[in-house]
Amino acid sequence: MFWRRKRSPFSVPQPEPLFVAIPDDDPAMLSAYAMASATMPAFQSLVLQPGSRQCCAKLRFRDPDASARTGEDCLLYLWIGLVSYDPALHAYSGAFFEVPQELTKWHSVGQRLSFETEDVFDWFANEDGILHGGVTLRVVRANLPKSDRLAYDQYIGVREWAPVPLATP
Repeated sequence: MFWRRKRSPFSVPQPEPLFVAIPDDDPAMLSAYAMASATMPAFQSLVLQPGSRQCCAKLRFRDPDASARTGEDCLLYLWIGLVSYDPALHAYSGAFFEVPQELTKWHSVGQRLSFETEDVFDWFANEDGILHGGVTLRVVRANLPKSDRLAYDQYIGVREWAPVPLATP
């Protein structure tokens, strides 16, 4: 008898997006949200710079059906892509590139959405595989077995993790 190493879910094509469930009160994730919020000026700068980087923001959405069923807010965190910023309106906009089944009554892939700085729980800018920001992605990666981290990096398109920018007061 021989043992076969279990394949990472990040190393094989998936029929649905991979969502990682993390408790709302997870200290590392709460700290990551605070760091992302404190570094939003760096994100805005990256979004406004000319170039071909992929800019995404992580937003929080309420699942109305689950919230009605349970009697308490059921929240989901999703990445929105193709983020742009309008300095005149002080607002961002982005498009859904994946939507979980729970939200398909209200949102669809490709739909654009406007949002403000205060709505962002994390952000990243990916420049040819060099990831800026992505603080919550770093938390998820740190919690994976070391054997899955390379597959995770490849799954999200990262070959190098740039240092997290300094927070601005």
